[in-house]
Amino acid sequence: MKSLSRINFNNIKTVGIRVDFNIPVDEHFIITDNTRLLRARDTINFVKDQNCKILLLSHFGRPKENYDEKFSFQTLIDQFSEVLDVNLNLLTYETFLKNGISDFINLNHQITLLENIRFFKGEIDNELTFSKLITDQLDLYINEAFSASHRSHSSVNRMPKNITSVPGFNFEKEVLAIKEIKNSTKKKLAIIGGSKVSTKINTLLSLTKSCANIFIGGAMANNFLKFKGIPVGSSLLEEGSEKMIKQIYASALEKECEIHLPLDVVLDNENTSTIDKLSSLDHFKMLDLSEESLKLLTSLIHNSELILWNGPLGKIEDTFFAKGSIELAKLLSEVKAEVIIGGGDTLLAINLAGISFDKYHFVSTAGGAFLEALEENDLPGIKALSQDL
Repeated sequence: MKSLSRINFNNIKTVGIRVDFNIPVDEHFIITDNTRLLRARDTINFVKDQNCKILLLSHFGRPKENYDEKFSFQTLIDQFSEVLDVNLNLLTYETFLKNGISDFINLNHQITLLENIRFFKGEIDNELTFSKLITDQLDLYINEAFSASHRSHSSVNRMPKNITSVPGFNFEKEVLAIKEIKNSTKKKLAIIGGSKVSTKINTLLSLTKSCANIFIGGAMANNFLKFKGIPVGSSLLEEGSEKMIKQIYASALEKECEIHLPLDVVLDNENTSTIDKLSSLDHFKMLDLSEESLKLLTSLIHNSELILWNGPLGKIEDTFFAKGSIELAKLLSEVKAEVIIGGGDTLLAINLAGISFDKYHFVSTAGGAFLEALEENDLPGIKALSQDL
């Protein structure tokens, strides 16, 4: 896989960049988190400084085939321009259907954003014909959408195969962070939260091979506690998780990885209870970690050299039950160990704690793609970019 910084731009005039502008917005279509926009900025500015014309491609939401105003970039492009500090031109759905990207080539705009690429059937179907409508008029293609690179879609998997293609700067950092988690000989701790065992079983099985310790938090921990015979009341559980948990413990035992669970929790009545006293309570839900659990985490963290955190430790959408995640975000920002944040809802905890991302070794903007890459899968977007970094 070539590096963008090593590309000779002497004969490159037009460049396509696959970005991920699938960002959260409120009911008035005001952007609520611009992290992914900011992460694309270095790559866009680097290519812009080479005096190339740039075509940006991205999806937004999950529209059905064909144009849907709710998922159009028309309502967002001015905000994109402001965050990126560039003047973006929108290549509309109708114009693309009529002229392809010829308007991008012929008009006097340096940076053009194609309308939501998921409006086009050829994107989801990973069609060669659709991909060549775009890449046949480009000299270079850049994938700066690691967070979408677990999808076998045309802009991720097909277009990079048509012409010279490289990862963007942030994409490259994402891949290197994954490799570090898998391959580093440093003593590793994984802190894994979230709600379902089924969505993270392969990640956890992979992590047992490389981590000395794994701490399980969030609603997912309820299933592990129940597996251990500890009462969990009416706490959220995933049906059929026992077999998966048994697999995880077996792999951890084989690989000499120790799995840790919460010692005390915050209940839905906002009281705290230690795990060993839960049997005396009626009709409770566990919604966050409390002090003894955080003390255990603190000890594990200070005894580790490389730390991965993915998934909130409590019901983070309710600020009262976000305290455990916020305290962990603060703690991880102050340690000497290398800390890698695994994207998704974990970013919300960091934002709630008011901590800058640069306080950590690396913060991923990917959710599902980050987890799939940890599972030792070759993501379609990585495979399409040829050789290893």
